[in-house]
Amino acid sequence: MLAFIGILMVVVIIYCLMQSKATPSVVFILVPIIAAFLAGFSFDQISGFIKSGVTTTWSIAVLFIFSIVYFGVMSDAGMFDPLVNYLTEKAGANVIMVTVATALIATISHLDGALATTLLITVPAMLPIYKKLNIRPVVLLVIIGAAMSIMNLLPWGGPVARTVAITKMDVNLLWQSLIPLQIVGLIIVVGFAAAMGIMEKRRGAGLKAGATLEDGSEGVVAEELDPKVLALKRPKLVWFNILLTVGVIALLCLTKVPLYGAFMIGLALALLVNYPKASDQAARIKAHAAEALSVPAILLASGIFLGVLSGTKMLTAMATAIINVIPAFVGPYLHIVLGIFSVPIGMLLGTDSFFFGLVPLAIGVGSQYGIEPTNMAKAMLIGKNFGVLVTPHAATTYLAIGLAGIDIKELLRFCTPLLWLVGIISLACAVVMGIVVI
Repeated sequence: MLAFIGILMVVVIIYCLMQSKATPSVVFILVPIIAAFLAGFSFDQISGFIKSGVTTTWSIAVLFIFSIVYFGVMSDAGMFDPLVNYLTEKAGANVIMVTVATALIATISHLDGALATTLLITVPAMLPIYKKLNIRPVVLLVIIGAAMSIMNLLPWGGPVARTVAITKMDVNLLWQSLIPLQIVGLIIVVGFAAAMGIMEKRRGAGLKAGATLEDGSEGVVAEELDPKVLALKRPKLVWFNILLTVGVIALLCLTKVPLYGAFMIGLALALLVNYPKASDQAARIKAHAAEALSVPAILLASGIFLGVLSGTKMLTAMATAIINVIPAFVGPYLHIVLGIFSVPIGMLLGTDSFFFGLVPLAIGVGSQYGIEPTNMAKAMLIGKNFGVLVTPHAATTYLAIGLAGIDIKELLRFCTPLLWLVGIISLACAVVMGIVVI
């Protein structure tokens, strides 16, 4: 019964998000509370679940507030203008060059294994170019999602760390077995990015702003800079702002300073140097307040969902139910089946729930059919990685849509099938290369 209520809760949440039945904050607050009451938990118990869940998301919410304002201030000051102008000039109408460059930038920026860092570096830098070339922002996110999925196989990546904790494998041995797939995967990602560029060109991307696309929709019109916008530019401070941003990223990658702490420091210095007057500083914060506060509210609300999912033990019940419905004849190929369906299953369970809830159960069941634990874990790891950017209750999902300026419905509808397809292709490559054994 608990598993049924949990699965029903997740389905209702995804349905409401996809159909825009209510704002995400409302959905993440009301649906889990109702589900917990239906499962027989008291108000006091649910209050504990809420407190526990929100505790897990508040730091990302704070990160989002300060990072969005920081990059907003950098954009106002014109830090990205030289890069945007250079790439736009070099690329011209070559949309494919831009999408491939996106894949390479996302790959390099994900060397630290942090999803948030990759998004915070890649999206603000590339989004203005996408707008100028009439490329949809959701294409930017799907390319980043594919690149992150391959780079997440690094030994310091979160999914690999979770896999090692479960299987007790040597992390270096696990990574060494995955290196050939990463090499092939990077080729796949570049090819995928090129394909996205071709698709956007057929829609009319690369045309002048305001041109009519082949599907009848209008292109994204590049913003005309009025005197008020131009007055915010600080061309003489471009190098300072670049060095400041590099310093913030260095704090993220090389120190133990919290992510939100790095952006707090960066924002304070950015405002002080670029806009010395207190009134100008307040104006810049106010200008980005709506964007910087709306998504953190969703993140905090999603903490209620996570708290209920974990505190009620719905997670364990759901994972067990998923394993139990698999037919016996599928047993010897269970790792392949679960690898193929790891994206939608991961969207339901979330990363920690997937790795610490489902994977151990799958390993136990798979061992009855002669499937090695490492074989099961690798298949599920490879498949699950491609769902990192389309998990409806993950903080980085809302960071992505907030930075790109799209809604959750657009992200899920466009990115999920494409990332799932690339994930299946990567899993097939792993099988052919002998990394995952049938």
